[in-house]
Parts: sequence; structure tokens; C-alpha cells
Amino acid sequence: MRRKLTRYSLSAGIIAVVTLALLETAVRFLVPQAELYPRYRYSERYGHVLPPSTTIVHELPGAWRFVYRTNEYGFRISMPEITNRYDRPNIVVLGDSVTFGQGVNDGEQYTAALARRLAADATVVNLGVPGFGLTQEIRVFYEFGVLYQPAAVILQFHMNDPDDNVYEKVTTFEGGRFRFHRDDSVVGPMRAVKDWLSSSVLQHSAAYNLVRDTAYTYWYRRVVSYETPQARQRKEAFYNELLTAFAEDLERRGIRLVMFDVPGHFAKWPGVESHLQALERRGLLRVLDSRAWFRGLRDYGTPEGHPWGPLGHRVVAEHLVEPLHAALATGQPPAVRMAAGSPAATP
Repeated sequence: MRRKLTRYSLSAGIIAVVTLALLETAVRFLVPQAELYPRYRYSERYGHVLPPSTTIVHELPGAWRFVYRTNEYGFRISMPEITNRYDRPNIVVLGDSVTFGQGVNDGEQYTAALARRLAADATVVNLGVPGFGLTQEIRVFYEFGVLYQPAAVILQFHMNDPDDNVYEKVTTFEGGRFRFHRDDSVVGPMRAVKDWLSSSVLQHSAAYNLVRDTAYTYWYRRVVSYETPQARQRKEAFYNELLTAFAEDLERRGIRLVMFDVPGHFAKWPGVESHLQALERRGLLRVLDSRAWFRGLRDYGTPEGHPWGPLGHRVVAEHLVEPLHAALATGQPPAVRMAAGSPAATP
């Protein structure tokens, strides 16, 4: 009897292995999946973060491959040294995967191109993280960006930002100040499972990536209420509330704020776009319309799927130089910024 059970278990195991191998082969052939290894880790403060001091490989086997290196803080290299006094003005850049530079190799992202163009005048600090919305971008500024005593802040907008604010709502504005909250999008033991999976060999499985991406898309859309007009209005109102408070606090500190979007993405949120115009009229920020930057250009994207490849990032950097020179010229000196008021952020 025991021998029969052993043979049955062995046969079942062989069948399972063969079935999984056939499934993996079928997915790789019919619907190839991109791999990111290692992936994001869970963070109570931000919802997700990139692993620090790591080489991340992003590839679609046989089609394209990009390498991203992170520093000890989990941001993309290189990053200037943190100190108590800086010889040149610092420009802190906040954004998502576009600012991080997903789809281009190290040194090709627009922040790197901008740093080379402004090398004699300022230092550029890239705090972009894929998947970040304004709630995470504001929090990372107050927890990390302020250490650079920036003269100017660049805030890059993507059409996903108002949705991302709902999915991982780690920052709110209450009682005249920012309040930071623990993320609860992943609960209990699933946090450890997520961290284990991020560096697991499963990340190289096309079948696993297909299942994970499908499940994530379903859950994300359910959480952010993608389709309802009422939900869109609430998300616009929340985004505008956060942005207004952020812009006003930067103004008190003497820090200039410059915003730009992936071409046409402001227009996808009319309530946000009109609010930006109102803030600009108040002198709280400068809004750059990126649609004209790419007219007449072709093949400036990346095969990975993001809007800008190396050429696109160079174009963005070229068009940010003049607005940043203007921002640095009108910004207040560090001594005035430090005395401009107490921080408006509370953990």
C-alpha cells in the first residue's frame, strides 16, 4: 500500500512539474512578460520602496534589457552627499517611474542629463520612485529632500498620480499641517511574503508575472474606483488640497516650485489642470506644458513602454534648463529660507 502511495505521489509530482513547464513555455511564447528583478519591497511609510544598494535588471527576454542601480537610500544613483552646508544650490526632483527613468539605463534619465547641463550652477537630486503619487512624493520630500536645503523643487506629473494617492494614502493635510500615516495596503504576514517574493526566483517566471500583474491590475482598479465620475472628483480635490498646501509651504521657505507633465497628462484631469493655473496666477509655482517639446520628433520612446527613451529624456532636460535658471535667480538665499517658518509636516 505504501509503495502504491509513493508511486502515486511521484507520478503526481512529475505531472505537476511537466504541467508547470508547459504553462511557462506557453506564456513565454504566446504572451511574453517583462521581468523586474528584484522587485519592490513593502514599506509602512511609503507603501513600497526600491531595494537599497541593489542592481535591478528590467527585461523582456530576447527583446530589451535595462539596468537600474540604487544607492544606500533606495533612490537611483548617483546622489550628492548629504551635509549641513552646500557650496551650490540643490534642486530636488520628485516624481514616479518617469523621473526615476524606467526604460533607460543609468545616466540616461532626464535628471542625469539636467545635472550635466547645470553642473556649474546647481546640483540635481533625483528622488523619483516608480509608482509614487503625490502623497509619497510629499512625504519623501519632508523626510529626505529637505536635508538638501533645496533652492527649487521639480514636481513631475503623471496621469496615474491622483489614483496612486488613493491606493497608498500615506499623507494627508489636516489641521493646517501634513500628517503622515502607515500604509495598510498590505496586511499582516503578506508583508513578509511580498518582501520574500521581491527577490525570489519566481520573478523570472513568465507565468508568475502574468498572474501577478493581472491580479494587481484588478485589485488596483477596485481600490481606486477607476470608473466613477464622483471618484474622479474626489481624487482631484484631494490632489489639489495636497498640492496647495505643499506649494504654500515651499513658498514660505523660499523654495521655487516647477511642475511639468508627461505630454497631455494634465489635460486628463481638468480639475487638476485648472487648479494648477490658479496656483500659478498666485505665484506659487510655474507650470510647464510639455506638449510642444516633442512636436516634430519621432522615436523618442522606449521599447519598455514608458514615454521617453534616451532622446526623450534629453529633450525634457533641455526644456527644464531655462525655467530652473529663472527659479534659482528668483529664489531666496539659504539664510532666508531657513528662517521662513517652521516645517509644516508632522509624522
